[in-house]
Amino acid sequence: MTRVGIQDRLVPGATPREKYDAARRFGFDALELSERPAFDEVRTAIREKIPVTAIAGGYRGWLIDPDPDKVAAARNDIASLLDLAGELGTGIVVVPIWGHTRHLPGIATGRTRDEDETLFLEGLRPLAERAERAGARIFIEPLNRYQNDVCVTIADAVRFRDAIDSAAVFVVGDTFHMNIEEADVAASLAEAGEKLGYVQMADSQRFEPGAGHID
Repeated sequence: MTRVGIQDRLVPGATPREKYDAARRFGFDALELSERPAFDEVRTAIREKIPVTAIAGGYRGWLIDPDPDKVAAARNDIASLLDLAGELGTGIVVVPIWGHTRHLPGIATGRTRDEDETLFLEGLRPLAERAERAGARIFIEPLNRYQNDVCVTIADAVRFRDAIDSAAVFVVGDTFHMNIEEADVAASLAEAGEKLGYVQMADSQRFEPGAGHID
């Protein structure tokens, strides 16, 4: 079943329940949880039976963080969140890293691209197995070249998904990033086929659909 949700930070309310009630008033089916870390919000959603489309991040560090301690934190947090996501019947949006890229001076990870990709896959493989056991999903999201340089396009995400080869791993299409990186947004989504598990919709300047120049 397809559900249309809205990210929790975009609706009024002091608690997940208040935010969900507001989302329903605006015509949405569910919330996307985006706090970092997201454990409290996720446990509240489980307890109060709040529908959740996905946990967008919600973990400390990054899977290819320059700091090994933050890599370990990301792996541990994602593993724990996957168990909770299984209880919610949802998944976690995962990116290799945010804010480190070779396309801008001085903010690369300090490793080669091949080393970054290897580290990303090393982290993902046991997490995919954890997701399978928990009944959860992992959604790999490409980010634009100014925020990372390891997973930039839908094709990149599909390549990582295929390398893991798990029924619990899918690809995310975020139309804001796709507007920057994809020659044809619709064609890229279509080519992902059944590997596409989640779509985040925003216009060209990351406002609501219809506020920018995406057709």
